[in-house]
Amino acid sequence: MNVFARNILLVDDHALLQHALKSMLEPLMAGGEIVCAASAQDAVAALRTGKTFHLVLLDLKLPDSDGLRLMSLLRREVPGVPVAIFSGQDAPIYRQLAREADADGFLSKSLDPNAVIDGVRTLLSGRRFYDDQLERGRALQAGETRPRPKLSPKQERVLCCLMEGLSNKEIAQRLDLSERTVKMHLTSVYHVLGVNTRSQAILVGQTLNLSMPPADA
Repeated sequence: MNVFARNILLVDDHALLQHALKSMLEPLMAGGEIVCAASAQDAVAALRTGKTFHLVLLDLKLPDSDGLRLMSLLRREVPGVPVAIFSGQDAPIYRQLAREADADGFLSKSLDPNAVIDGVRTLLSGRRFYDDQLERGRALQAGETRPRPKLSPKQERVLCCLMEGLSNKEIAQRLDLSERTVKMHLTSVYHVLGVNTRSQAILVGQTLNLSMPPADA
C-alpha cells in the first residue's frame, strides 16, 4: 500500500508555508489529505472532527502555545499517531528537547525539499526520523556541511516578493522591472536554492530569514 495514502495534520501559523508544503506532498499522497491548522486551538478542533490522521507535523512556535507542550495534548487526543516537529528553530538544542519529549521526529524547515519528502515518507511508514542524522551522514559523505545559498541582492528582492505571495506582474511593478526580467531572476533563484517550483522556493526561503535589500544594493 502506498504510504502516502494517508492524512496529515500540519500545525503551522504561516499560510505560505502551509501552501508550499501541501503542494510538495499532496501529489504523492494517492488520495490522502493535508489538513492545516494555524494554532493549537485549531489543531485540537481538527482532531476532534473524527477524521483519522496518520501523522502530525508540528511547529515549535505557535500563537497560542508552545509546540512541545501542545505535543503532549495531541498524544492524549490521538494516541498512537506519530507527532513530529517541523520547525525553523534549527539549533541542536531543539532536537534534543524534541527527543526528550519523545517526539517521533524532527524536520528542519531548512531541509532540501526532497529531504522533507523523504522524512515524511519515513514517518508515515512508522519509523522515526531526525534530520540531524541525515545531515551528518550527508556531511560525512561530502566532507563538508551544506553552505547557505548565495543569492545576489536582486535575487533576494525577488524572493522576498515571492514570499509575500506576489505574482510575477506584481513583483515587476514593486521592483520596477519587466516581467521577463522577473522570470529570469526567478529561474536563477530556483537554481541557487536547488528547487523547481514557486512553492518549493517559498518553503526554502522561509529558512533564510531574509529582509528586503535596498534598491541600490
